[in-house]
Amino acid sequence: MSLELQVNYRKAEEKDWKKVLELYNCLSAEDLYLRFFSYHKLSEEEAKKIVSGGDHYTIIVELGDKIIGEGTIYTDGEFALVVHPDYRRLGIGTEIVKRLIEVAKEKKFCGVKFYTLPDNYPMIRIGKKLGFTITEDSDEVFGYLKLNCN
Repeated sequence: MSLELQVNYRKAEEKDWKKVLELYNCLSAEDLYLRFFSYHKLSEEEAKKIVSGGDHYTIIVELGDKIIGEGTIYTDGEFALVVHPDYRRLGIGTEIVKRLIEVAKEKKFCGVKFYTLPDNYPMIRIGKKLGFTITEDSDEVFGYLKLNCN
């Protein structure tokens, strides 16, 4: 039986910072380590920066009044994403990355990239599924998708 979630993908707004902070606060120490490469707890200031725009574009995923996913792409083409543990393996992360790639194309980026740890199998799987070139070494995995930036 497949569960079809009624989620809403949209650009983050400054008012979203508290719900983004709630999303990060529900992550395990391992999740935080995979996201930040260290055991890092998100601060209020960092949550406000995620939703503020500027040198980046952030997409959030809402389910009802709760934010269950967040993906951010920076002007250098690097992106990062987080999906609430209860809503993983449903395609939300893949959809966030697809939408970030569209943002990158609109902004004429030459490529989209991510860095992750070798243990972050979901991120590596998303990269492979979406056609990224994956380069692995013992302590880091790099994914790159070349875009037509003309």
